Amino acid sequence: MRIGTFLGLLFAALAVGVPVFASGTSNTELNAALTRAITKLDREASMNAEGPMLLASLIEKEYGTREEELKWGMDHKLSWGEIAALAYIQRTTGKSFAQMNQEEARRDFSAYAENAGMSFDKMAHSLEGFLKTTERERNSRIFDKLRASRKVHPLPDLGNGFGLFQEALDFRSIDSPRPTKVFTGPGELAKGGQ
Repeated sequence: MRIGTFLGLLFAALAVGVPVFASGTSNTELNAALTRAITKLDREASMNAEGPMLLASLIEKEYGTREEELKWGMDHKLSWGEIAALAYIQRTTGKSFAQMNQEEARRDFSAYAENAGMSFDKMAHSLEGFLKTTERERNSRIFDKLRASRKVHPLPDLGNGFGLFQEALDFRSIDSPRPTKVFTGPGELAKGGQ
């Protein structure tokens, strides 16, 4: 009887303790992911002169942030990663950047999200997705510029027989689909047949 009670208590403690322990590590991982996304967004903005304009337009499109809020963030020297995080919170709660700044949301985004009743997990994943969207858009713009700046010069005509298409046409007219040698008459078969 004591062994059964002991095993029951052990399994109950594990059932309660493992999710609590697991949530603590995932929260740490989510904090690291959010910090990494904010840092990379800051770096995206500083890579070239078009970076801040690209981020501003993507934040407006993704999170519906008004231009006045973005200007407020730039005037108060917020980094672009922090602006993106505040834009996500604003989309969820409806609070202005100024109000969130007074409530010190920038100090600890995870605690602020939890206190506001938001899912910090969704916030971290949303900002990671936004970072990927930003990187894709930046790369697309780079490749568009390369395509537009590259001039393709036509190759000179080198005459008959040059170029893969010309060779294919030449060989098609040379090779005939019919057999070239036809043997008529009786002959010996190769393996001693009659």
